Amino acid sequence: MYSKTISIAILAVVASGCASIVSGTSQSMFIETPQLTGASCKLTDSKSGEWFLPSTPGSATVQKGNGPMNITCEKEGYETTTINVEESFAGATLGNIILGGGIGILVDAASGAAQIYPDNVQVWMKPTEWKSKAEETAWHSEKQAYEEQLAEKNKPQEAQ
Repeated sequence: MYSKTISIAILAVVASGCASIVSGTSQSMFIETPQLTGASCKLTDSKSGEWFLPSTPGSATVQKGNGPMNITCEKEGYETTTINVEESFAGATLGNIILGGGIGILVDAASGAAQIYPDNVQVWMKPTEWKSKAEETAWHSEKQAYEEQLAEKNKPQEAQ
């Protein structure tokens, strides 16, 4: 009986930082600018952490847990574009509720491991001049299709 109690206690301590161990406190974000390569982007979190991506498409490794991320991309011939990306709850944190209890959840929340940014982000940059009306129409159509797809993906599941 005594060894079972010790085993459970050791398991709880080991698992208490579950998401910290599984997903870490930083992550890679892949940034692309559809129909455009070579834009430079600056990523800034709500605590003024900054990361730079010299050329799209590409990845930047950012710190998690510091709230919304602003991504600002620039390239000559295109409007400077800023989008805001929210964090969501990292599923690995649920392991703390089952195995580690409150201590692990607190560790994950404080370290940023309980949150995650999207792995892939698209920043749609509008040309300052269109070569043709057809090019402009196609750009707007593709951007709208992307936004509809994103909205559908992020739509809450209806209760069954």
